Amino acid sequence: MTLDIPSQYEAILQDAVSSGAFADKKAALVHALMLLKAEQQSAPSKRSEDLAAKFRDWAVGHSAVNHHVDDSRESIY
Repeated sequence: MTLDIPSQYEAILQDAVSSGAFADKKAALVHALMLLKAEQQSAPSKRSEDLAAKFRDWAVGHSAVNHHVDDSRESIY
């Protein structure tokens, strides 16, 4: 596979190699891709947890009603 990497990102890879953190640009790119994979795998559960927490906070902020509430769609037409 051949990748066309924009020059600013290739410079980042080269800087990582020049600093001694990686043996070559391929190793630096593989490391970056592994970080991306880990981020994507943890993201869905984090988003779900955040949404659930926001919903709970919203629900707590609304008081319960002790009367009949018409929640049918017929009342909006």
